[in-house]
Order: sequence, then C-alpha cells, then structure tokens
Amino acid sequence: MIVFFVITLLFLALFLSIQFTYLLEQRKQDYLNQLSNAVVQVQKPLTDSLLSSDLNEVKRLLVSLKTSGIMGKAIVTVDNATVMNLSFATPKPIPEWSLPLIGIPVEMTVPLYAYGTMAPQAKPQGYLTLQVDSNRVYRFALNTFALLITTYLLLALIIAIAMTWCVSRMIVRPLRKIAGELQANQQVDHLEVSQYHQDDEIGLLAKGYNRQIKRQNSD
Repeated sequence: MIVFFVITLLFLALFLSIQFTYLLEQRKQDYLNQLSNAVVQVQKPLTDSLLSSDLNEVKRLLVSLKTSGIMGKAIVTVDNATVMNLSFATPKPIPEWSLPLIGIPVEMTVPLYAYGTMAPQAKPQGYLTLQVDSNRVYRFALNTFALLITTYLLLALIIAIAMTWCVSRMIVRPLRKIAGELQANQQVDHLEVSQYHQDDEIGLLAKGYNRQIKRQNSD
C-alpha cells in the first residue's frame, strides 16, 4: 500500500512538472506573438530611419513598442555594433539559478531589410532584438509553480485520506472484528470472514485458525 502511494505521488509530480513546462512555454509563446504583431508596424519605418541615420526616429519607434506592456528591452544592431539599447522595465533581482530553468531572457530577433525586401541574398540593414520583461516571466513562472505545488499537496492529502479510509475499512475493521470475537468468547470454534476476504491475508488467517481449532477438537 505504501509503495502504491509513493508511486502515485511520483506520477502525480511528473504530470504536474509536464503541466508546468507546458504552461510556461505557452505563456512565453504568447508573449513572443504579441511582440511579433507589434514589430510588424514599425519594421519598415525603423529600417528607413536606420538608412537615413535618424536615431531620434529610431528611438521614437522603439518607445512606441512599449505600449504592448510586456516589453523589457529593445536593441538595434548594425554590422554587429549596437546602435541603440533601450530598457523599458525596472530591473529587479532574479535568482541566477532560475534563469536557465525558466528560459530567461525571452527574446526574438527580427532582421531589418531595406524597403521590406526579403530576397534570399539580400543583406539586412540591421537587426532588432526585443526582450520580454524578465520580471513578468519570472513572476508568472513563480505563481504557476506555487499553484501547482498547492494542487500537488492537496491531491496528496486527498489520496492519503482515501488510502487511510480503504486500509481502515478493508484491514483494520475485519481484524478488529476478529479480535473482538476472540476476546468476547473464551473459545471460538469457527471464525467467519466476509466474502471479500476469502482469499487475502485475513481470510488465510481465519482459515488457519479454523484448521487449528478443528485439529485440536479432533485430537
């Protein structure tokens, strides 16, 4: 029974771990989709601003992406050189061990093509890297983990109560009944058990006792 309980808890922990990973990846994908939809509107004008070296316009366009509400950082690079690096979120301490575990930072890199061309041999004018607010991702992961841990503990408690009830009903009560019969009578010639316990340990105990009594009476 204990082995069954431990195996059940292990499978439950594995299922909740998979569920946590799925929910986290789904949320990160939703963030990236929001960024992708936002960057479509500024991709071409941002490229034109780079071509004209208008950094003020580049900054204005990047700041306009802040309205998405999930933006953490925007980086524009040209020829592997950082042209502009803007942070939109207030940096907060995040445990270092959680960064690879959660997959932070969540970011996407978009090539900036002149006039919107995307020919296979066309060289992009630069790249735009957008990062989701890492604090937002961390808080979501932490809240989801806390919720799943609470669910796990609650299910473990329910399973423990159910198993305790089953043990009490299937083992303790029959044994208590047999003990009561033996204490109430100085000699019990025959022990009766329910049909559910004919072939288990309680049934074997009753059959052994009955055989012993029958052997003593025959002697």
